[in-house]
Amino acid sequence: MRTYLIDEDKNEVIVDLTRTKVHSSELVEFDFSTIEDNELKDKKTIFVRQLCGQYFVSEDNKRWSKVSRQDLPSRMLNIDRVFNVYRGYKPSGLSGGNEGELLTQMPGKIVKIMTSVGETVEAGQTLIILEAMKMENEIKCGVNGVVKEIHVSEGDALDQGVLMIEIEAT
Repeated sequence: MRTYLIDEDKNEVIVDLTRTKVHSSELVEFDFSTIEDNELKDKKTIFVRQLCGQYFVSEDNKRWSKVSRQDLPSRMLNIDRVFNVYRGYKPSGLSGGNEGELLTQMPGKIVKIMTSVGETVEAGQTLIILEAMKMENEIKCGVNGVVKEIHVSEGDALDQGVLMIEIEAT
C-alpha cells in the first residue's frame, strides 16, 4: 500500500509497503520502498518488536532502537519533523494543485471513474482508480464539495501533473 508522509512545509516521502511477515505476536517484518520523483529510491527490510508496551525497530534483527510514541494513523514523528500520514491517497490540496483539484502524482492509466459531474462528494471518497507502477491506486477527494468538471476518461494514459477532476468546495 502506498503511504504519503507530508510535513508542515509540504515536503513529502512516498513509501510503498510491499510485504509484511508476522513472526510472532511481538515481532513483525516489513519490506518497503521509498519513491522520489517517480523513481524507486530505496528498498529496505525492517523488523518491529513490541516489548512491555514499547516499540523497537531494527534493520538486521540484532541491533534495536527504541521508537518514539507515534500518534498513528494520522501523524508520525521522525527525529526533527512531524509528518501527516495519508494511506493510499494524498489530499488534492497537497498535490501542487488548488484545494478542489485532483492532479496525477505519477504517470498512469485511468482504470475507473467513480463519480460524475454534479455529484456531491466527501473528503476521503474514492473518485478515480489509477493504475501506476503496476499497482491500482485509489485517488480520493481532499474536500467536501460538488464535482464541477471531469477532464479524463477511462483508459486514458496520463503524465504526472495532469488535472483529472475539479471540485467546487462546499
